[in-house]
Amino acid sequence: MIQVEEVTKLHELLRHIEISLEAADGPRWFRGSGDFEHELLPSLLRHPEVKNGKIRALDLEARVNARFAQVSPPFLTLNGSLTEFDKMFVAQHYGVPTRLLDWSENPFIALYFALSTSKPDKQACVWVLDPLLWTKESLNNPMLPRIPDPVDNAAIRFLESLADQLAPRNDPIAIFANYTNARVVAQRGTFTIFGQGTTPMEKIPYAKKCLKCYVIDPSVRLELHKKILSIGYTHSVIYPDLSGLGTELKTSFGF
Repeated sequence: MIQVEEVTKLHELLRHIEISLEAADGPRWFRGSGDFEHELLPSLLRHPEVKNGKIRALDLEARVNARFAQVSPPFLTLNGSLTEFDKMFVAQHYGVPTRLLDWSENPFIALYFALSTSKPDKQACVWVLDPLLWTKESLNNPMLPRIPDPVDNAAIRFLESLADQLAPRNDPIAIFANYTNARVVAQRGTFTIFGQGTTPMEKIPYAKKCLKCYVIDPSVRLELHKKILSIGYTHSVIYPDLSGLGTELKTSFGF
């Protein structure tokens, strides 16, 4: 069972994070959600025909990727060749369904996402992940020295194994991203990449060792949102472009 605790103050969340860091070496990653009931599952695996087993996630992914590769070149401004991971990161950035789930190295950014997207009748929350411990469990490799990045053998083998029916990788692993755009940099973006399995992270058996969730009391949601904004976590900081600035100005002037 995942540990779930309610927080009503900013310092309570930070204290929980501090305790988590003191309990074991290594970083923590954070994911904000506007709805506690929203499963830790990437967009590709939320497709109704994937969820009911009518189509394999890998087959749907191949179709989506082929179409993206066909029509995206006129819109891309990236220079140089892209790795398979880079292509996935770019697609995720532009809202294309992928097997990636977004996380951040910054808890305030996760809290901003949780509070700014939550509805009055929903319970916002911040998930806290021990990414190294998670990946050790996923790969069954307790000696894994670090979190994989796109050039690590562990990450490359994981990606290659997704299409190998004799050695399928079911559970997700944590992975650092190449910084291919300003938003990933601003959001201190990291990811978990899912394998062939479609089980949400919080329902995987070893999740209770690697995941915690802190839910926000709905009565203090607006107060905490104001505090996050007052310490500088605004929309244009999270989305450093004119679109982000426009949204920020609309909010600040009460539109």
